[in-house]
Amino acid sequence: MRKSDPKVWAVRWLMAGVVMALLGCQSAPPPTLDARAQKVAALRKLGFTHAADAWELKLGVKLLFESNADEVSEEGRAALAEVAHTLTSVGVDRVIVEGHTDNVGSAKFNEALSLRRAESVAQHLMQAGMNAAGIERRGLGFDKPIADNATPEGRAQNRRVVVTVRAD
Repeated sequence: MRKSDPKVWAVRWLMAGVVMALLGCQSAPPPTLDARAQKVAALRKLGFTHAADAWELKLGVKLLFESNADEVSEEGRAALAEVAHTLTSVGVDRVIVEGHTDNVGSAKFNEALSLRRAESVAQHLMQAGMNAAGIERRGLGFDKPIADNATPEGRAQNRRVVVTVRAD
């Protein structure tokens, strides 16, 4: 058996070191299919629907606001606690909370009211365990109605909050 040139061994050790360094720099692998499937199942169970590049939960049915109000009802608080616990249990740590209003009053007033509604919902999500830094709040006023503002029923449906989770 013949001895190898020391330069060859040095190059081999150098290459091994480079390979090990590169392996250490790799990013974490994407979530497994099982983790994604669990996340999707949890979102669907809560009532989220897939829309474009996100999952949306329209809390209107569970979380309608009275006219000119931003307080979350008892039923709404329970729903938000369930949402927060489920989302954190499947690794969701970032959400967007959008507040909406009916068209009664000025645009400026309704933008402020819708932001207060989003903030109120965000506060309840945080009380249930979500990280404040992961909750983006938006007040959209009356710009995106889901029902006709010409009727009391339609206006009630428009006084809502939507929670959005980005799709991975």
